[in-house]
Amino acid sequence: MALHTPATICAVHRLPGVVHLLVIFAVLVCVTNAYSQPAPDADLVDRPISDVTVHGLQQVPQQLVLNNIRTAVGQAYSEQTIRDDVARLDQLGRFATITAEAEVLDDGTVRVIFQVVEQPLIAEIQVVGNTLISDQDLLAVVRLMRGSPRDDYLVQHAVRSIQTAYRERGHYLATVLVDDSELEQSGILIFRIIEGPRVRIRSIEFQGNEAFEDRLLHREISTRTAILALRRGELDEDRLIEDVSAISSYYRDRGYLEVRVDRHVQLSPDHGEAAVTFLIDEGPLYTLRSVRTARLVDGEPLRVFAAEQIAALLDIRPGDVYSRDRLRRSVEAVEEAYGRLGYYPVQRRQRVEIIELHVPGEAQVDLLMEIDEGRPTRVGLVDVQGNFLTRDRVIRRHVRLQPGRPLDATELERTRRRIADTRLFGDVRITAQPPRESDIEDDDSEVRDILVEVRERNTGSVNFGVAVGSDSGLFGEISLRQDNFDIADTPASIGDLLRGRAFRGAGQRFSMAFRPGNEIFQYAINFTEPHLLDSEYSLNLGGSYQQRFFRRYDEERLTANAGLSRRLGDVWSVGVRSRVEHVELTSIAPFAPSELFRDAGPDLLTALGMTFTRSTVTTITRPGRGSRFQMSYDRIGAFGGDYGFNNIGAEYTVFLTVTEDFLGRRSTLRLNTEAGYIFGGRAPTYERYYRGGRTFRGFRFREVSPKGIRNDTGEPSNDPIGGEWMFFAGAQYEFPLFGEQVTGVVFIDTGTVTDSVGFDDYRVSIGTGVRLYIPQFGPVPIAFDLGFPILKERGDETQVLSFSAELPF
Repeated sequence: MALHTPATICAVHRLPGVVHLLVIFAVLVCVTNAYSQPAPDADLVDRPISDVTVHGLQQVPQQLVLNNIRTAVGQAYSEQTIRDDVARLDQLGRFATITAEAEVLDDGTVRVIFQVVEQPLIAEIQVVGNTLISDQDLLAVVRLMRGSPRDDYLVQHAVRSIQTAYRERGHYLATVLVDDSELEQSGILIFRIIEGPRVRIRSIEFQGNEAFEDRLLHREISTRTAILALRRGELDEDRLIEDVSAISSYYRDRGYLEVRVDRHVQLSPDHGEAAVTFLIDEGPLYTLRSVRTARLVDGEPLRVFAAEQIAALLDIRPGDVYSRDRLRRSVEAVEEAYGRLGYYPVQRRQRVEIIELHVPGEAQVDLLMEIDEGRPTRVGLVDVQGNFLTRDRVIRRHVRLQPGRPLDATELERTRRRIADTRLFGDVRITAQPPRESDIEDDDSEVRDILVEVRERNTGSVNFGVAVGSDSGLFGEISLRQDNFDIADTPASIGDLLRGRAFRGAGQRFSMAFRPGNEIFQYAINFTEPHLLDSEYSLNLGGSYQQRFFRRYDEERLTANAGLSRRLGDVWSVGVRSRVEHVELTSIAPFAPSELFRDAGPDLLTALGMTFTRSTVTTITRPGRGSRFQMSYDRIGAFGGDYGFNNIGAEYTVFLTVTEDFLGRRSTLRLNTEAGYIFGGRAPTYERYYRGGRTFRGFRFREVSPKGIRNDTGEPSNDPIGGEWMFFAGAQYEFPLFGEQVTGVVFIDTGTVTDSVGFDDYRVSIGTGVRLYIPQFGPVPIAFDLGFPILKERGDETQVLSFSAELPF
């Protein structure tokens, strides 16, 4: 028989409603008693446990319980261990009630009894009251299943997930209730949904902002008002919280360190609209009083740079507004200066630590910059890994870190970017390895090896697609492309060719294309060696046959071209190019301009030209900053042929980021100017300048041009024949509409095409459009523009809609 009456050590209950409250009260009483009375079973401590029993299990496996408790046969009895075991069992969420008791047996050992009451099983899960979202979509976010035990945490998680689903659809006031009584009686979990109206934002206001205008703050937030058929403008609480943070960061970056921001939402009487107000308490404007520098390691003065040199690098000076944005740029300048000299941080990646010391009673900040100067570092071995197909030299030609030279830390990222820009690899990483001591006597510098890691990607493709455009009509495309071609890597067998183990690895580019269409029919082949004989020279060879079907005639061109170019640093490049063409105009309409009959051919054209290019644009897809300038000169008839004249042209394009929100979505402005002039001989109509369609929106394709004389009547015609002088100037502002995939544009196109230098017959059009960026369709967006001429010439044919789209199969 037992020596003691069983003692309840700990109990946990999971009961709903009033019962739950009563149990909580009882537990409080027990806890109070436990602290006010001595423990009745102090003699249980340290006795060996001979039996551990679990009572009340029906659905839950006993082994699951034993796996989650630390109390076991043979161990010394511990009341704290049992309490911890009860807590662990409670975390399983499988039990409504858990109690633990202990008793001393006749042999002096202890029996521990866990008494559990299992959570009731859920018989069914239902949603009621929903009309906007289907049962299947709502149940998909519920992590409970029929036959699983009740888990209050998962029930509340399901409530929040359902509410989130409704808020994403603009139903800010959606309410989700759980029918507890039904769950207790029948085991049916019912989510009762009150959808409420869709809340759209009618207005956004800012209160308390004196330093910055509403329009500046509006750029920093992602909440937007509703625009019929264009923007839903739904109220989203999470987005409002992010907007509050964005406004706070905007102020702090500009010296308002004590700014406080909140939001207020006022609903209309029918709860269908909302007015959002951001409440701002700007606080004082802080200025910088002083800047001090010290070594991070020991607080001593700097050794590599003097304090005056560091001060000269900073973008912020004493007396300036304490702008954290300028402070970040200052820190970057200091880190770059050390990195360029080959000094690596000793202990941490963050070289500069900023300590802000607020001046008591003043809106001023003393700045302490603690700098980890590091040790002078030299480049060791440069190791390339991961390129099982691409030759080492293709990668190493982009690595400018030379063994034995100071390690320019800023060159690591530039090297990574240059290799990534080849688009030969799916991933590129450049890392400096842990330091090792220099092998040179009396050299206190350290040596770091450079590891270049690349991951090969599939650079070859066979493409089937269709393209449609207002200028080019509808045409299909079958193309073969290899961006990592090697003309010298001939296959040893058919198997090598089929497995892609041949003609690969030298970084050359090769493509073949067949494009049949209703306005264009083309064959084309192209080969490019970007580093001829491992030099900085690039060789391009190509050939094509093209038929172009215009309104009044057809044009056939058989072309062979070659080009040689060289980069002069990272910005400039120069090149020479040549072409030989056979051109013929056929199927000319009787009423077409007489100039077309005169230039019908067949003609032989030869050309030799030069190009000079300066580009600071770092990406060809959606550039946000930088510029590109190009000048070209071509001498037609350089190698003989039927025509001789000169063609000179220039183009300048600037990309500017106007705004960028905290999600990285940018609004950009593109300014573009082009000019071209033909002189020194007569050029045929098919070599002259034309504008219109996608090149001058609002006007029909090639419509911006001098007009010819009808061949049948000798009267003026409305058909273009091209001009010898072209000027164009345009601006386009692109801004995000929906995420990263859909953007809007507004633009203005201006220019002229005439036979003499000047600005006669000048045209102007304005318009708007959308861009659809779909990654599966490539980097070029699907573009739709509406252009409206506001200045045109007599006889010009307009075209409101212009578009272009390339869709792969």
